[in-house]
Amino acid sequence: MQGSANFKTLLVFPPFWEPSMPYLALPALTGYLRAHGQVVEQLDLNLRFHSEMIQASTFRRLLAQHGGPALYRLIPQDRIEAFVAELDPARAVMQSQAFYQPERLAWALSVLDKAYQLLSLFYYPSQVSRRSVSMPYDARWPDQVLAASQDHVANPFIAFYKTHFFGQRSAPDLLGISIADSTQILPGMTLARMVREHWPQTHVTVGGALFSKFAAEHVDAPEPAFSQFFHSAVRGEGEVPLLRLIEALQKQTSLAEVPALVWRAADGQVHVNDPGLPLAMQELVAPDFEGLPLEDYWAPEPILPLLGSKDCYWKDCVFCDHYVSYAPRYRLRKPALVAEDIATLVRRHGVRRFTFGDETMSPNYARHLANELLARELDVTWAMLSRLQKGFDPETCQLLYRAGCRLAIFGLESAHERVSLLMEKGTVNETSLEVYRELDAAGIFTYSFVFFGFPTETLVEARATEAFVLNNRELLHSIGSGSFQLKKFAPMFKQPEKYGIVKLTQADIDAPWGVDVSYETASGLTPAQADGFHRRFVAALWRAHDKPFWLLDNSRSSLFLYSSEKGLDWLKGYHYTGPVEMVLA
Repeated sequence: MQGSANFKTLLVFPPFWEPSMPYLALPALTGYLRAHGQVVEQLDLNLRFHSEMIQASTFRRLLAQHGGPALYRLIPQDRIEAFVAELDPARAVMQSQAFYQPERLAWALSVLDKAYQLLSLFYYPSQVSRRSVSMPYDARWPDQVLAASQDHVANPFIAFYKTHFFGQRSAPDLLGISIADSTQILPGMTLARMVREHWPQTHVTVGGALFSKFAAEHVDAPEPAFSQFFHSAVRGEGEVPLLRLIEALQKQTSLAEVPALVWRAADGQVHVNDPGLPLAMQELVAPDFEGLPLEDYWAPEPILPLLGSKDCYWKDCVFCDHYVSYAPRYRLRKPALVAEDIATLVRRHGVRRFTFGDETMSPNYARHLANELLARELDVTWAMLSRLQKGFDPETCQLLYRAGCRLAIFGLESAHERVSLLMEKGTVNETSLEVYRELDAAGIFTYSFVFFGFPTETLVEARATEAFVLNNRELLHSIGSGSFQLKKFAPMFKQPEKYGIVKLTQADIDAPWGVDVSYETASGLTPAQADGFHRRFVAALWRAHDKPFWLLDNSRSSLFLYSSEKGLDWLKGYHYTGPVEMVLA
């Protein structure tokens, strides 16, 4: 369909997220909509927030507004002024070749961490960090979110949006807000409420991985969501629903035929439309990054995200709730088409770095993709998420390396047989070690995630995972870790007694926009004990690996860039000698 040139769609990715690379949702939707003739602007407000707030000029303005004897009694004025002078040089490290000097990177990260903390003084009682803005409101409850969206003291996003959003554009016909994580609820809904107030004729729709989970909540409790924040919400994959929504708004027809849409009719009834048939992966187009300032992301060179598949071919892990974001069928895009997507993006943007966000890329698919990339002689590197399974034989791993694979990410979760079986991971330690061994031999850096405190896991079982990781540290190159969080959309939540859970916190279950549920078990580590074990585990990693780079900066984008630029041997051999705080996750 040819869209109307007069109908304008604006897609926004709000704070709070890491600013190192674009999030795929906007470019994927933009590419599909533009291919169908629609006029679309995409705006990474998350990147803009980080870039505008963390710079010397902003801090000097905030100090002029909020500085005074009370502040300078906490921190002497000359110290603050000296610190502010370091902000722009620290930002420059993140966006230049100095990023690849680990001592310079450590200094820059330390400055930036302190900068976010200093912002907390200007927006007290909110607490700002490099990972989130924590306001004195519970983002799981829409009425609390509404109050937060009107708090001009504690909410830094209100003034930011007035200047850097409303002050720079006219009203679109449709505003789509993509929310991937709970850290984006308060900033995302603040934007939605302000748009409803400033641009009452604009239709506001929300979507993304998080709000795909909340559709049923809005049927029984539509307020204040539908009167204050948005007119509709998209469940799951957004390409076809957004296109059909645009067409319905253009023609001023009923929203009843828009697939996967949650909307409220004139009589006040909230409807949840049938999702319709999932879109075949071959019908997608390459993500369209035009309009995003790729040179402004906090990395020395652009990293572009891609998908080769949707959903997960394993899909048995009882703790995982990612399936909610996808149509209920695993679908693959032909490797030749993905290779063409990469070739297209290389031509358009001159980029070399790509990351695949697939829930799981199988070794067989990766092998076919590698052959397609080699056939096109593309000088690129890429990262993938995969599964610890058979298929990573020496020939395959060497092929992946030749085709540019430099980072493989795995969910190890637990190395204890009983716990792994209870999780329904379908992995065994012998196979896992074989995978790690072959990838190591091929020169591919690995990142593995483990967590502690799965219901009924004992201290002895947690120590088994710790021992597996430490005893095989030459093969398990880097580790991300945490303590278990029960998700109310995970399969195991429906059968808590099967996992030894004897009590669930009802307030967590009732929270309309909540995901995590606290619980009690009859046996095993308590959540507090799991947290304590996790912290001791990180300290043990620090000692065993002798201050490796990946405990200096454990972000996946940094690990990918370093593995691409410096290689596996450098990463395994590097040991940091300066002062630094350990990264816990």
